[in-house]
Amino acid sequence: MGSNWLFEWVAPFYDVAIRFLDPRPLTRHLALPAEGRLLDLGGGTGRVAWALRGQVGTAVVADAAQGMLRVARRRPGLLSVQALAEHLPFPNASFDQVVIVDALHHFIDAGAAIREVARVLRPGGRLVVEEPDIRQWPVKGIALLERLLGLRSRFLPGEAVEALARSSGLQTRIERDRLSFRFWVIGLKPPEA
Repeated sequence: MGSNWLFEWVAPFYDVAIRFLDPRPLTRHLALPAEGRLLDLGGGTGRVAWALRGQVGTAVVADAAQGMLRVARRRPGLLSVQALAEHLPFPNASFDQVVIVDALHHFIDAGAAIREVARVLRPGGRLVVEEPDIRQWPVKGIALLERLLGLRSRFLPGEAVEALARSSGLQTRIERDRLSFRFWVIGLKPPEA
């Protein structure tokens, strides 16, 4: 599974070492609370799905790293599935919301992953991608550190992520928060899709 060795090793300490930032932007962009199924793609230990679990019907965490999923499985009420983002083991139109938080840059092929998300989203469903903004100097430092650690990270600018979502048939918009060095791409699958 590529450079997942680091995620296997840090899984027991991940939530302590890497804090999940404010969930309110995700809640707003996903239009929560809402019934239905949420997929936390690249969700690792399930920290994002755990933060959102009371606002959705079902929360599913999908990640390639088995060690991260072992931690997620300890969180009651979360379902977890080992999967590559580019080859999701879910039927078409099986999720109402998909969230990708701080993970897209770790996927082998971001375009293929976004196409898979569009496939598993139901018509009218929402995708929210939250990523560090590579145009900001602190994020450039993080990207360099990840490269030095041997990770295959590939940080994309917000416009590139938005273009991937749009080319996958989603209606998109982008928001930025320069104080947190983050952006969000929000994609809506058209109801008639």
